[in-house]
Amino acid sequence: MENYNPKSSFKKYFFWMLLIVLLFTLIDGIVHATVESLEVYSYPIPESLKFISEDPLIWYAIGKFFGTIIICSLAFFGIKPIKNLFTKTLALTIIVVVLLEVRYYLSGNYEWNWHTYNIILHLLSFFIPAYFISWK
Repeated sequence: MENYNPKSSFKKYFFWMLLIVLLFTLIDGIVHATVESLEVYSYPIPESLKFISEDPLIWYAIGKFFGTIIICSLAFFGIKPIKNLFTKTLALTIIVVVLLEVRYYLSGNYEWNWHTYNIILHLLSFFIPAYFISWK
């Protein structure tokens, strides 16, 4: 126990979490770009940043990337005590997906079928990379 350093524990988690979130965002972006029923056609774009891109999918991916990093960072302290890898990964996945979906639902821009497909997409595209990356 004398070598235990909680900061290094979070640093290690943060590094792997960045990889997981990057994969999650890439998989999700590819699916949203290629599957018509999951098309992202509306996302708030700050006026001052429209010169970068006016494509809602780009801003959706940027928002998802940074939002998921924040959610996962805060969730670290809640999931850290869980010993079982499957349970820990599932808990983190549910936390991330529920919080993201609440935000999308509250935007009011999409129908129920979009939300249903999106929940399934997010559950799979977050859980699978997170489980296998964490499995090492």
